[in-house]
Amino acid sequence: MKYYYAAIGVIALGYLFLSIGGADSFTSLTLGPITLVAGYLIAMPIALMVDFRKKKAVPAETVSPQTPQEKIKHKL
Repeated sequence: MKYYYAAIGVIALGYLFLSIGGADSFTSLTLGPITLVAGYLIAMPIALMVDFRKKKAVPAETVSPQTPQEKIKHKL
């Protein structure tokens, strides 16, 4: 979850850089767009992948050793 906040922070920083200075300043023409691209194309996908991997891991205690066919046999 902390990776989401970091990615959102990078994106917000990019928008902040866009608003700083005039229309022809370095921060609004170069630094802001580079930060936004890094936030949307690097930081956000990394945050999504890290969170997906954490949710996909299942503790060993919750996994049943039976196959679905064995479960049906036990129910009958």
